[in-house]
Amino acid sequence: MLNAFAVFLFVPLLAWGPSGPSEEFAATASSSSPGFEPAGAIDGKRFATDRGTAWQGQPGQRSWWWQVRFSTPRKVGAILQINGDHPLVFRNAPKSYVWQISGDGEQWTDLAETRIKAESRLFRIHRLASVQSTRFLRLRIDVAEGKFPTLREVEVYDPTDAQIPFDDWIVTVYTDEERKISEEPDAFTSLARQCKGWENLQAQQVWLDTFNETFVSAEPRPTCAFLSGNFKDWCQRTREPWRGTQAILTKRNLPIWASCGGAQGLAILEDVGVDREWDCPHCRDPKNPKLRIYDHIGHTKICPCGDYSGCIFERGRYEVCQVRKDPAFTGLPRDFAVMESHCGQIAYPPKGWLLVVTKGDKGHTATQCLRVKDRPIYAAQFHIEMAGTAENSQRIMGNFLALAKDWGGYNPKGKPLPEPTAWK
Repeated sequence: MLNAFAVFLFVPLLAWGPSGPSEEFAATASSSSPGFEPAGAIDGKRFATDRGTAWQGQPGQRSWWWQVRFSTPRKVGAILQINGDHPLVFRNAPKSYVWQISGDGEQWTDLAETRIKAESRLFRIHRLASVQSTRFLRLRIDVAEGKFPTLREVEVYDPTDAQIPFDDWIVTVYTDEERKISEEPDAFTSLARQCKGWENLQAQQVWLDTFNETFVSAEPRPTCAFLSGNFKDWCQRTREPWRGTQAILTKRNLPIWASCGGAQGLAILEDVGVDREWDCPHCRDPKNPKLRIYDHIGHTKICPCGDYSGCIFERGRYEVCQVRKDPAFTGLPRDFAVMESHCGQIAYPPKGWLLVVTKGDKGHTATQCLRVKDRPIYAAQFHIEMAGTAENSQRIMGNFLALAKDWGGYNPKGKPLPEPTAWK
């Protein structure tokens, strides 16, 4: 029997999961918040979060379910699921759940391939091992991230290998030690949306420990990722949250742009990794350095770790110089302006990386931008996401997004990029 508090809405929908003719079916749920009825999750508005465009379960429940009843048995091979009540942050969303099928609405069978114990993605495609025929399809939610679960959209496709078109989307990774994620569009997302053709780019903002191979390899796969800067020396950083980034970097399947501290993080992961201790120039034993690849620009006095009052900084607008003709900088002159804000720096390119941009005449930091030799993975000491050189930043961002899209986004079969030639 259906829950006595279930909400019934009969909704005619054209080509739900675009393979078939229109059909009439019932969208129901164990409970619904006012204005967020079950039909909101099947209205064809994938990314909307407004009233009437998503389903939300009522807060205070031990569990929830959302389901559809088809007028006749239909095939189910793949399910697209869009989670959460925020367009950028995983919030008030299904966290532990499984999809189920039933022929009569009373006896239910779990679709084991769809079981997720700790969801962290706004967007997910489930592919079944084999096509199932069912009258009822239910999402059973045992735990929500937040006070209640939200489903923004559900689409069902007949074949297990269905081609499911999906918008380009990016992951932006907060690398600060404090586990804080803004609910406003971060600087990378805002900059990307200023680029022609990318105005409606979708994004998910995550903290460092969420960024791992499992997250980025799941469908729909992201186009690229951006790593933020940070302001804490590496001897004071917790290494373990970087392990997922290290695995992604090792696989080299995802285009990445990292700025400042995020760029230093990539270099450190490549050169030393997370399993060896990190130091900084303040606490370093010159005879036994632990993190040779990381340095400071210079010091005016001796200070303890975390005290930067004696550090020389590079702040504001600086000229940098291309040493290789890299596609990320197409359309820019050899010398161009960027925004800087750092006292730490990458001392040398890790093995397998190339220097593509160095300092200009008045600059301090020689290692301004590195790239993995044959992949669209960049570590930039400067900040394209910082206000001050808008035209150059937009050009670099647009170039990188196009490069990432041409690469295929997350792509284990991506073809090696040609090595950029040196400027003469």
